[in-house]
Amino acid sequence: MAGQEDRHIELFDKLDFDGWNGPDWQLFSQLHTDDVTVEMMGQRTEGVQAHIDMCQQIVEQNPEMKVTGHPIKIAQGEWTAVVGDITGGQRMVTVARWRNGAIAEEYVFLGGA
Repeated sequence: MAGQEDRHIELFDKLDFDGWNGPDWQLFSQLHTDDVTVEMMGQRTEGVQAHIDMCQQIVEQNPEMKVTGHPIKIAQGEWTAVVGDITGGQRMVTVARWRNGAIAEEYVFLGGA
């Protein structure tokens, strides 16, 4: 992978393992653009604060939900696709488009093991 692609994967690890698991909403905010659009679990948010609000609600309702690993990480150009293992045997797939070191567009799919 090119330097930019390696950096995006590194930042995505930081987003899940530090931002989500922390939770560290300041870091979470820094790793998304202000105008980020996110499709997650059948809902669409526009703007970083709307995305954070939704994620905070999920974390509050499911405090045990943590990302435990990223067994598959793919990056090409401005795109990453990462499979995340979640406590309880679930998996999620996140496809993200990066702009200037932050996620500008994100698609999150949650499923079983």
